Amino acid sequence: MKHEDLQKTLEALGKGGITVNGDLVLEKHVEHEVGNVEAGGIGIQIVNGGQTAPMTTGDKDIKSALEALQEAKEDNGEYIMHDYDQWYAVFRVLSQFCGYPAKPKDFETTMKNIGADDFRLPCRYENFRKVALNKIPQNVALWRQYQNSADQYSLKQIKVAVKLMDLLHLE
Repeated sequence: MKHEDLQKTLEALGKGGITVNGDLVLEKHVEHEVGNVEAGGIGIQIVNGGQTAPMTTGDKDIKSALEALQEAKEDNGEYIMHDYDQWYAVFRVLSQFCGYPAKPKDFETTMKNIGADDFRLPCRYENFRKVALNKIPQNVALWRQYQNSADQYSLKQIKVAVKLMDLLHLE
């Protein structure tokens, strides 16, 4: 990083123009860090002056899958995702399989950043934070096998999770 760039960055930090969540790293050699990256051990998020970062290709694919999920219907013509609390299933799939935030509030922020506020059912932390599924395992990868035996409350989450996993070609 050039001296002038460093000066501008430090000035912006001092004025509150940049928020850093993680370590501010000016130069880092990562030749021995591949294992940590693969294991999810390194992360940094920089939000510059309240602006959101541009969406990555992965985020665009997720957004497209979420848009398709919002419009997907069952055989009877009803939407598969018909209730705000079904964002819990989306949260579980994306946090478990796609590296999205594991904290619901952070997940909501990420969904806002990719444009989920404009969906038919926008993502709202308050609507899914209290969902408790006691009769199915925490591991979303196992939910598919409960489609024929789950209670109605759990089944509405399972249907959303399975459809999203199919749309993202997971499992």
